[in-house]
Formats: sequence, structure tokens, C-alpha cells
Amino acid sequence: MKFEKVGAHTEQLKQKMRTKTIILGAAIIAAGALSSMAQSNVFSLNTVGYYNVQLTNGFTLMANQLDLDGTGTNNTLPSVFGTNLPNLTKVLAFTPAGTFVSSTYIAASHSFTGATNTVKAGLQPGYGVFVQLPAGPVPTLTIVGNVLGTNGVTNTFATGYGTGLTILSSKVPVAGGVSTNLGFVPAANLDTAQQFNSASQSYFAKHSWLSASSSWTGGQPSLRVGEAFFFSAHVAGNWTQNFIIQ
Repeated sequence: MKFEKVGAHTEQLKQKMRTKTIILGAAIIAAGALSSMAQSNVFSLNTVGYYNVQLTNGFTLMANQLDLDGTGTNNTLPSVFGTNLPNLTKVLAFTPAGTFVSSTYIAASHSFTGATNTVKAGLQPGYGVFVQLPAGPVPTLTIVGNVLGTNGVTNTFATGYGTGLTILSSKVPVAGGVSTNLGFVPAANLDTAQQFNSASQSYFAKHSWLSASSSWTGGQPSLRVGEAFFFSAHVAGNWTQNFIIQ
């Protein structure tokens, strides 16, 4: 992932944003000076940028790490996914009851049906959703919006959440080790993190946090931009990230 000075990418950025001009128009107009930050495949004009998520036939566990309006609370299915999903694509969110609810995209009406309000919670930066594509062509999803965290961001995670699990992600579009690069330090010994393998449509082995050594069993999880993961916490805590755009 890469934050670059836009330069030659300006027209490409504008073209990527065109499908969401109505939603993000005010943010784009407000964007000012060029800025840069080292990561790959993310381009930024001030605090506005985009990144790509490669979906797959079947399930992809993904995160929205760019925000609609800077509040981190008002992202919706249309603002995140636009109108480019295949017909009957499902977006699934994990609930406090430990179950999944879904919303389905209807291409003919460019609309989503089902549990749209519940799914919305998983679309805020710091969380995540499953996207289930039907058989057929596989699109690359482009996420567009504001980068949060110019003064640092905090994501609160809970314990006793349904089956003991929640879906978490970095609040900012940065890749790397979940602790060393993304600043995630679980609050309790033996809290576990587990990623989803979209290629095999199965889960990777769990990683457990070892408080005494500040390390993970099996090595720390490494996250891609736009990737979410399952987390089981024994104790509620905060994930604080200091992410400064210079």
C-alpha cells in the first residue's frame, strides 16, 4: 500500500472517484494540499483517497478503512459499495448475538434489501463485513473516502460479544503486522485473532496473544489494506493508532 504525492495520479484518482461524486463531492472539493505516506496501492489528495479490494467468488472478509464524512459513523452500503457489485451480491455483518445478518444488492434498482441498518455497523472504519459474490465475473472493489486519524484514532473492542467474537480491522488503510505496524495490543493473555482465507474459503489457524512476552503464537497476524479479522477478547479494551498524514 502506498500514499503518494498524487502528481500523475490526479486524473486517475478523479476517475476512480467519479462513481461516488455525489456522495463524496464535498470531501473532494475540500481536499487541499498534496500529502504522502509510505504504503502501497493507496493514493491520497490531502485526506481523501482510495484503495482496491480484490473480491472472489464466495466470501471475502473485508474492511472499509476510508470514511464518508470524517465522523466514522455514517458509512452506508451505497456509500461504500456504490452500484458496481454483481446482482445478488450479499454483504454480511456479525451481530452482538453471535449471528450473521445480510443485505442483498439488486442491480436492476441499484439498491440493497434486507438488514441494511444492522449491516451498516460493520461498514464503519475499525470493523468489517463478509462480501459474498455469486458465480460469475469477479470485480475489483474500489473504496473511496476520507482518511481518519490525522490526530490518532481509537477503536474500542468488547468482551462477551455473542459467541465471544467480533470482527475488527485497522481504522486506517495501512498494511503490516497487527501489533508492530498497526499498534494493536490485546488487553488480556490468550486473546485470539483469526483471519479468513478467501482463496480456500476457510479460516487460517488462530493466533493467541501472550501478554508475558508481548508476542503472538505462530507469529503475529499480518493484515492487507482492506482486510478485517475475527477477534476474541477476554477483557474489553482499546486499539489506539497514531496515524499522521504529513
